Amino acid sequence: MVFLFTALNTTSSAQGQTIDQLTTYISNCEESKCLDTLLTVDLQSFTNDTDKSKTLLKSALDKADSFNYASIIPKLINQLALIFYYQGAYDSSFHYRITGIKQLEEMEDWTMAGRQYAELGYQYKRINLDKGFEYMRKGIDLLVSTRDSIGLANAHNNFGVLHEMDHNLDSAMFYYTSSLNYKIILNDSLGIPYSLENIANIQIAQQSYKQAEDNLSKALQTRLEVNDQQGLLGNYINLAELYSHTKDYNKSISFFNKALQIEQHIGHPYAAQYCYEKITAVYRRLNQFENALDAHIQYSLIKDSISNVQNIKNVESLTIQYETEKKEKEIELLSVENQLKETEIQAANNRFFATAGTSGLILLSAFLFFNRYQHKQRALLAEEKANNQKLGFKSLIEGEEKERKRIAQELHDGLGQLLSTARLNVSAMEDRVENIVNQQWENSIKLIDEAVTEVRHISHNMMPNALISIGFEAAVKEQIHIINGAGKIHVHAHFPEEKLSLGESEAIALYRVIQEVLNNAIKYAEAKNIWLSITINGEVEISIKDDGKGFDTELIQDSRGIGWNNIKSRMEILNGEVRIKSKVNEGSEIFLKLAI
Repeated sequence: MVFLFTALNTTSSAQGQTIDQLTTYISNCEESKCLDTLLTVDLQSFTNDTDKSKTLLKSALDKADSFNYASIIPKLINQLALIFYYQGAYDSSFHYRITGIKQLEEMEDWTMAGRQYAELGYQYKRINLDKGFEYMRKGIDLLVSTRDSIGLANAHNNFGVLHEMDHNLDSAMFYYTSSLNYKIILNDSLGIPYSLENIANIQIAQQSYKQAEDNLSKALQTRLEVNDQQGLLGNYINLAELYSHTKDYNKSISFFNKALQIEQHIGHPYAAQYCYEKITAVYRRLNQFENALDAHIQYSLIKDSISNVQNIKNVESLTIQYETEKKEKEIELLSVENQLKETEIQAANNRFFATAGTSGLILLSAFLFFNRYQHKQRALLAEEKANNQKLGFKSLIEGEEKERKRIAQELHDGLGQLLSTARLNVSAMEDRVENIVNQQWENSIKLIDEAVTEVRHISHNMMPNALISIGFEAAVKEQIHIINGAGKIHVHAHFPEEKLSLGESEAIALYRVIQEVLNNAIKYAEAKNIWLSITINGEVEISIKDDGKGFDTELIQDSRGIGWNNIKSRMEILNGEVRIKSKVNEGSEIFLKLAI
């Protein structure tokens, strides 16, 4: 599977201005037309410095609102959504994208709405492929109706990606070729390489390696000429993939390393994770196991930082176990359903004979009895399905938490102890270190100290020691201490005098919910204060309130992120309740309630 990127929309740069220059220009802007400058900035310029670009666009949105310049707002929101997407912040990206589409539909700007639906469809590719197809088709239909060649060029390219991910290579090649034809007519120097690259990826899958190399080389030459950093990242990765297929492993590693150099500059953690994973495999084929280990460590560190330290093999094993249990339950349910169908057939026969040889009263009585029995059976069936799903999910969550606990213990007792021993050994050489290597010795000590800190941090994130050793309340206090220690946001906490008594699995589930809510407030709310209050009055009531920017709670049901789903699922396991109160610019408050 090759690494796939979104095609860039083709716009020219705003007269070569840097993001810093544009920020100064927009901050001094006193009329609406100055905001139009941002529409001529290409995506590459934004992704070269994503943090500054987000600040710039949010400032521009505030200006647009103060100028009452409604027509530009969806366009700025689109650019902001793309930046979040390339950073891997999919929840934020989807939030801005959907917000922009709603505004475009209200304005009846069907061309831009079509483009945004197509982009949204593409961005769903790793979340929900069927949903991706649905949005993409809706977008293409709108673009065809408005005869938007530029929009269709990008949409066809990305529709080809969806077909490729669906393993339909013929359809993928059709849309890639269609996109290339549009871009040649439009003389799209940024877009043409994306189509060439995607055509090459199909050729790699079909083992037409020479044709693939020619197309990737053409794409690379164009990207170097226009200095398309985002495009070069994908281009180098796909060339590395090609040479891995042709067993030219040294070339493969060389191009993966070129991709990593660009990633360090523009920031694309999923690309870095992908590169290190593939480099590990290439070094293994070369029997260079030490290099393979180094690459795998880098892969694991990046993967931990963007996926909350999941051990994929163990999760897959747990999933298989869950699916097996689920199938067994489905067989039992099928037996109940078959009995219900047999009952329906028997009842139908009874109605026939009743009509032929009994009175209407007997028929009516039998009919009412059957309806009541059928309703009862269906209710039992629905309840059994719901219980089985809940039990299955609880089993999966508990299995994952046990695995987290095991890995955290191994990190702390295994790798952590090794690093501590290594530091002692290095420290013991202090008196024998010559002046000429004194700096290297000090750097070694510093690196080992940083490694020990990082291992402790990862271990704590997976399973806080306080949660197991001292209990739920101590773990929450430790988490608050860590947040407050960072100095960016302050958590004000109130705990009950009465000690909260929870079983280990319940304590872990509730801790994860609180941790997720706090992380949401820190990452998305832009709050300065969080107030956490826990009270016990026959049941546990938890309130987590922030003074951040708030959000539209109706967007939660459209969110495809795992955060809110995890909160709801864990509270359902605890037989608890979740209530969310929030308005834009008025902060948020999350209420949790469960019986004890």
